[in-house]
Amino acid sequence: MPEQIGFWTGLKRFLTFYWLRKGLGLARKADEQFTSSAQGISDAYDIQQDRMVAQYRELRDAVAQVEMVIEQNRQTLENLNSEQEELIQKRDGALTLAEQSEEGSEDYTRHAAAFERFQNRIDEIEVQQETTETKISELEQSMKRHMQSLTDLQAEIERLPTEKAEQIAEFISNQKIIELNERLQGIQTSMDRGPLDAVRKANRELSAKARISEKLVGTDVRQQDAEYAKIGRGDTAKSKMEAMLAARRAERGEAPMEETKEATSEPSEDERPEI
Repeated sequence: MPEQIGFWTGLKRFLTFYWLRKGLGLARKADEQFTSSAQGISDAYDIQQDRMVAQYRELRDAVAQVEMVIEQNRQTLENLNSEQEELIQKRDGALTLAEQSEEGSEDYTRHAAAFERFQNRIDEIEVQQETTETKISELEQSMKRHMQSLTDLQAEIERLPTEKAEQIAEFISNQKIIELNERLQGIQTSMDRGPLDAVRKANRELSAKARISEKLVGTDVRQQDAEYAKIGRGDTAKSKMEAMLAARRAERGEAPMEETKEATSEPSEDERPEI
């Protein structure tokens, strides 16, 4: 049982890391699309600008919604204030009439009830006013933060074209510097080499093949056999000529050529001149 658990755990880890590596590989390939050329850099900035513009519009719409809510609360507060002023006037009128009426009378009771109704509504309005004012204050603070974010985002969007041009120029400049350095160091690809380089390379390869061919000729068995036969024929002819010359000298009673050579080459003591 523990072995089975270890197997499934190991398989799970293998699959997890396998897909993680695949994901990282895809991420690197995606990055290479935007970092390997000037057009890729341009596309990256265009995509980022489109995203930021969409984000800016969403944030702008959200800020507009907040502004609308603040305006509604301000209108509510204004209505509450107007109602409060009207109720205060009515309350004061009921109080005046109650003072003019005899306490305990029907008129007094009616004016007192009106006064109480007006005062209760005024108390409710004061609570609503406080709540509305707090809400407006909080929304305005949030509005300031959102407006600052909106301003920052707008400034960043406006900087993107300039930064895009700078990054493309820097990429091209660095790329050209690398190309020049590679040319100075002789680092070129087959596509970078011109026709003269191709001719020189072909001649070097041909010369190398010719040298190898010459060496192979010296090791050819048939060539060696032919050379041996030539030397052998020469030696045989020379020996036969020497034998025929010796036979003729013998017929004439002459000494052989070797003895004649020795006689002519080494004089006797009597023949040597005196010094």
